[in-house]
Amino acid sequence: MKEGLAMEVFAYEPLGFDGYLVRVEADIRTGIPAVEIVGLASTAVREARERARIAIRNAGFEFPSDRILVNLSPADLPKEGSAYDLPIAIKILSQSGQVAQIPRPLLVLGELTLSGEVCGVRGVLPAVRAAASAGIQICIVPAENAAEAAQVEKMQVWPIAHLGEVSPIISAIEDRKMPSSSSMAGAMEGEDEKGLEPDFSDFRGGRALLRALVVAAAGRHNMFLAGPPGAGKTMAASRFPSILPDLEDHEALDIASLYSLCGDRNRARLRRRPPFRTPHHSASLEGMLGGARPVRPGEASLAHHGVLFLDECPEFRRDVLQSLREPAEQGYVNLVRAGRTIRFPSDFQLIMAANPCPCGNMGIPGKACLCTPEEIRRYWKRLGGPLLDRLDMRIAVTPPSSSELLSSASSESKTLRRIVKKARELQIERNGGPNARIPPDSIPRLCRLDGAAERMFRAGIESFGLSARASHAVLKVARTIADLDARTEIGESAVEEALSYRLLGEGDAVWPF
Repeated sequence: MKEGLAMEVFAYEPLGFDGYLVRVEADIRTGIPAVEIVGLASTAVREARERARIAIRNAGFEFPSDRILVNLSPADLPKEGSAYDLPIAIKILSQSGQVAQIPRPLLVLGELTLSGEVCGVRGVLPAVRAAASAGIQICIVPAENAAEAAQVEKMQVWPIAHLGEVSPIISAIEDRKMPSSSSMAGAMEGEDEKGLEPDFSDFRGGRALLRALVVAAAGRHNMFLAGPPGAGKTMAASRFPSILPDLEDHEALDIASLYSLCGDRNRARLRRRPPFRTPHHSASLEGMLGGARPVRPGEASLAHHGVLFLDECPEFRRDVLQSLREPAEQGYVNLVRAGRTIRFPSDFQLIMAANPCPCGNMGIPGKACLCTPEEIRRYWKRLGGPLLDRLDMRIAVTPPSSSELLSSASSESKTLRRIVKKARELQIERNGGPNARIPPDSIPRLCRLDGAAERMFRAGIESFGLSARASHAVLKVARTIADLDARTEIGESAVEEALSYRLLGEGDAVWPF
């Protein structure tokens, strides 16, 4: 058989968000029977030769009694996991002439059991997306992952449950047949989550807090909520995603890909609602940013295009909190492993909540604070100035009064979402993105002040000694407030409100507890 007619089989190495396509090559020649896998393969990949040998025999094929060399290219890329089982088995069957050779590249993923069954693997969705970008139009994936893979347009997805099915699948591909759509029913859309989200309809009191949340949602501004226990910080933050607009198709696909990399097949579907991640305060650095082996995305990446909420944030480890500074600004996480940079997207909206002191009673009438000044200093020191400086809005949350708690007045999230969506559309048309992501060189043009608004802004900057980053944050929040009011110019009232959202903890405006 001519070399040019050999079937090209590709596997996938999920190293970071984009990953790498891996060409699977096989050479079969006369010699002492043996199977060798080269190309920087890990132990799990090298064990594929034994799984493939037994699975091929149990599937009704004959394993070649020759010397077999399997090469995984590029050879300098570390290969890990069991997803190489099926591509190696199919390549050996193809090279030995037991299945048809077709001159079309295939993406193949799957783990084999000794009986020949094909098990699901993680990272199928980003693998299929990478293959589609490289011009590959056909993939063979485990039946468990078929719905996940079918979310990629213009890709023929052939589900396989047992290695014995490979011959009819390859024959169908050779005859240019299309896969049946019945096995991928319901693949394109996950379940509707709108009815499952906590809604602001049961939120009582805190009208100023609700207004601040709308401003933050409209401009995707990072926010800090400070207040005593029971003031409603967690309740407000948990309902915050319900006022965010639905995701675009590419955003939903990005999030599904991240969950696919984690091996969560239930969430590796198109979902229109933004993700809301609430890691426990015991989270490690790897759990927050990603890592481990094999490398998987962390909480910062799983909150991509959504919200990362850190409740009781001073209880988190200081190094974990400070590690969020770069992702919060850059929108991605870079992990350096053995000289190789692994990148995950992390364009999240950060919301942090904290009590005024470790016991939570400082400044509350009728309650005694048991914390020493040193304990309070250490408590707040964990946050650090650089991280707080990246939070555009800082809100002092006070407990609602008894009359507010008994009030029947409430706001429905769908009404607030419409307001937020309209403001977002203005920003995308003008900036190409939300106001919180306006680059510094575009702020003078997009957040221009005139007259009384400029005088108020200058007075606020000088009075409270705001940093350059804080000054830019005030301008961007003021721009968002003007967008909510559908105003082209930023007025004095917008600047005044934006300053009120920033002054908590700045200069002489210490925590009001």
